[in-house]
Amino acid sequence: MVETAKPTAAARDPLEVNDADFAAQFDALYGSTWGAGAIPAKYKELTGVSISVVTRCEPCLAHHLRMAHGQKATKDEFVEAIRLGLLTGGSITIPTARYGYKVLQDLGVLNSR
Repeated sequence: MVETAKPTAAARDPLEVNDADFAAQFDALYGSTWGAGAIPAKYKELTGVSISVVTRCEPCLAHHLRMAHGQKATKDEFVEAIRLGLLTGGSITIPTARYGYKVLQDLGVLNSR
């Protein structure tokens, strides 16, 4: 008989556990930077989409796509933000751009074909 691990409580973030002061300060800075300001939140999130494509960070891309979707970004805005990242990052970012379109499909932003 094979033993299986029992589910455990959600693990705490090791950064918060080991450097709580820095994590709190970073979270505050992150929130004030990405929140509403001189640049509307939607456009900051679309910028995050482009940056996430360039850096090939799929979890980041999914986050910024969801946040921009919550800010009522349009399909055309998403396409343009992904294009900016793709053109900036080059062909190596194509898989990440494709991943972004999958997320947009799941969010219902893209028309089914």
